[in-house]
Parts: sequence; structure tokens; C-alpha cells
Amino acid sequence: MLRVALRFAIACAVGTFFACSSLAALAQPTPAPVGAVAEIKDASGRTIATAELKEDTGKVTVALVLPSPSPLTGKHGIHVMDVGRCEPPDFSSAGGIFNPYGKKHGLLATGGPMAGDLPNLALPLQRYNAPALGATLGTGQASLFGGRGTSLVIFANEDDGLTDPDGNAGPRVACGVITASGQLPSAGGQQPGATQPGNAGTTLGPALIILVLGGVLIGGGLFLRRSRRQT
Repeated sequence: MLRVALRFAIACAVGTFFACSSLAALAQPTPAPVGAVAEIKDASGRTIATAELKEDTGKVTVALVLPSPSPLTGKHGIHVMDVGRCEPPDFSSAGGIFNPYGKKHGLLATGGPMAGDLPNLALPLQRYNAPALGATLGTGQASLFGGRGTSLVIFANEDDGLTDPDGNAGPRVACGVITASGQLPSAGGQQPGATQPGNAGTTLGPALIILVLGGVLIGGGLFLRRSRRQT
């Protein structure tokens, strides 16, 4: 009788192992987006620039392509903002400059810059590349895909690099929601956090119970089948 019970326990353990292995495979976290994009438009809906963002070591590289001729001329401040919402005409819905580390505003400021501070646009030009220092497309407090999302905003004037909160750059003239490559902004222009943790624990709890019970049943079935063959 002891030998029978031992065989049954081994069979159940084997079934449970395979069930839990399958569950572990299903529970793997979704990888962070490899890139992001934004279409920056003015209050009339005209495209001012398209942006492509890529993960880099300690920063996110922001690359802009501007139409020729550009609707804008001169120097303009441009920043990553801490809300992924672009509501015209003033784009105040985009919030303040993205500042996860509590820095001072400005590339020239002592105690700065903020992660969302970018060098000025000097138009006319067709391509622009700049780093968002300390930002990431992955997870963490500096993720551009946090709970409220982020956006890119172009200002009417140049940023002086020192003055809070936005370098005396004047009103906001164009805005684009930052989204993971291949995704579109949701209604209202806001991009939800692409890598935020969800209710995986709630979802996987019942699944774990089902898989473990399934493993026990499979193991028991294998044991009974083997026992019948032996008899």
C-alpha cells in the first residue's frame, strides 16, 4: 500500500511540475517598447514635426523630422511634458516638464536639467536629434510610459535655459502624445502607461489553481493507467 501511495504522489508531482512550468511561461512580463513615436501638431491640426524616440544608455534619444518648408522659423523651446494629452488651443493639458528626479529647469541651471529639458529648435532645419537625459522607455520613475503618459511640446519662443518653469519660452504652439511604436493615442489624446503593472496576480490566481488541479488529475490518470496495465 505504501508503494502504491508513493507512486501516486510521484505521478501527481510530475503533473504539477509541468503545469507550473506552463504557468511560469505565461506569467513572463511584457518586454519594454523598443521605440516610441509622436506626431506634433499645432492648434489647427497641422503637422509641425514627427518624432521618433529610442532607448539609449542613460537617456532617450529624441529625433525630429520637420517638413520643408517648415511652418515655424527661428528658435523654439521644446520639452517632454509629464502628461500624454494634447488638447488645443493652448496644450496646457500636457502638464509641466517631465521631471521625475526633482531637478531644476534648464540645461544651464545649477541642479538641472529636468529629464524633459531638450535643446532649442533652431529653424529652418529638417532633422533634430537630442537626448532626454535620465529618461527611459522601460519601467521605473523616469519611464515615458508612466501612468499619465508623456508628450512633446514646442513653444513659441526659445528657452533661456535657466528660468523656471519653462525658460520664458512663451505659449505652447504644438504638441504630440508620445506612444509606443505601432500604437495610436486613445480617445482624448492620452496614452496609457504601456508598461505599467496590471492585475496579473488577480488573473493568474485562478489559473494557478486550475493548472495545479489539472496536474494532479493528469498525474492521477497516468498512475491509474499504469496500475491497470500491471493488473
